[in-house]
Amino acid sequence: MSLHAWLGRHVADLKDSHWDHGHFVSRCTLCGVAMIKLPGLPWRLREGRA
Repeated sequence: MSLHAWLGRHVADLKDSHWDHGHFVSRCTLCGVAMIKLPGLPWRLREGRA
C-alpha cells in the first residue's frame, strides 16, 4: 500500500473537473481515483461508479 493511499490525501485535478448531475467531478492528480464535490463542501472520493 502506498503512503498516498494510506494517508488519503487526494488532490482534485481542477483543470479536468466538470459539472455532472449537481456535483463537480474530477480525479485525484496523484492516483487517478474519482472524486466529487458539492458546491461549498470539500472534495471527497466518489463511491460507486467512476
